[in-house]
Amino acid sequence: MNHTKYLALLAGCSFVAACENPVDGDLNVDNPDAYTLVYTVNAVENDSKSTLTFPLERDTVFSVYANLSCIRDPGSDITVEFRTAAELVDAYNEEKQTSYAAMPEACYTIDDTRAVIPNGKYISSPVTIRLNSAAFDGVGTFLLPITIERVTPDLPVSPTLGTAYLRINGTYTTNPFRSIDRSGWSVEAFSTEEPEAQTGYDDNGKAFSAIDDAPCTYWGTQWRNAKPGPPHWITIDMGKSEELHGFTIRGRADPFTSDTPKASGNPRIFNVDVSDDNASWTRVGTFTVENRIENEVYLDHKATARYFRITVTATQADMYQTCIADIKAF
Repeated sequence: MNHTKYLALLAGCSFVAACENPVDGDLNVDNPDAYTLVYTVNAVENDSKSTLTFPLERDTVFSVYANLSCIRDPGSDITVEFRTAAELVDAYNEEKQTSYAAMPEACYTIDDTRAVIPNGKYISSPVTIRLNSAAFDGVGTFLLPITIERVTPDLPVSPTLGTAYLRINGTYTTNPFRSIDRSGWSVEAFSTEEPEAQTGYDDNGKAFSAIDDAPCTYWGTQWRNAKPGPPHWITIDMGKSEELHGFTIRGRADPFTSDTPKASGNPRIFNVDVSDDNASWTRVGTFTVENRIENEVYLDHKATARYFRITVTATQADMYQTCIADIKAF
């Protein structure tokens, strides 16, 4: 029987043994010491043990533990020393087909990387990771690998459960960022607009209506002489480089002067790309939103750029037309 198959059984035996030690002998296993392993339960593929989402209004902590699985108790305290392992992030992303950013050192502190499993016990004291919310730059998930570096006395470490890949991200309960001044903004380009004025609402349909400070007017993709479907896009020149944390997108209202979103045509899925030169673009977010009159979306990680482009790939009720009444950035 190999070590991996035995781990679950040993953990169960360890739990029973902790309850008045009812197990006698070595379970008739040859060479019982061969099944002594140190591991971390945080390495188990279980979100409750390896993920944390917390509000960025406050700092918080994440605890990691060392664990012992054995048939024969080692008979002494076990000191387990952990270390962070940022060099493992790329390999993890490649294997899992993910794109997590490595957690910057400014985002966390660890006072003591050592944990002690007391003699006769099977779980250690915690290694406490203190998270610095002010250092987080968005709502994206950071990856923090933490691995067992050394065990005293010298006991083997599980080859599959020796490293925990912690996935940590923050959320904003309320928006802490100022709205960027739009006085220098202009529409640089767009995929389509409705060029014929609508009686009584001369600007409806025009692309510049998305940044005209009039929430009742809207950019509407062409609907009279043609009805092109998504994707629809609009590029905004902010006039200078700005630090971006997210956007507020207001949809078309029905009626125009209300706060009731039109049932169809407002953005449902859209991409955001940014650029310094209106030539080379970087994708900074893909968002799926409900049909609210305003949707506030946050970037995974802050970006700095002069231009941004919003590309709507699907609309509410899957209508051919896209409507955006107002775009703000923060």
